[in-house]
Amino acid sequence: MRVLGHKIADKPLRALIGRYLRAGVRVDGHIQATTVGTPQGGPLSPLLANILLHELDQELARRGHRFARYADDLVILVRSERAGERARKGARVD
Repeated sequence: MRVLGHKIADKPLRALIGRYLRAGVRVDGHIQATTVGTPQGGPLSPLLANILLHELDQELARRGHRFARYADDLVILVRSERAGERARKGARVD
């Protein structure tokens, strides 16, 4: 949420996002608390990923990489395995 605070100025919107993230998820008919992360498959997950990974997109473009990303799925196209290793390390993707 701290990182989102730098990206989203609207306090009521940040509060709504926070409540959504803490609301829990239904598993086998029971509500389970969510303590970290975004519920997988929820409508907020791709939106938050796009907001938080925008800087990565800019850095990849600055470096001249060809890439495709939707939410947290990312493909970086390079010409060699060595270039792929450099791009992976530069993006800190493991």
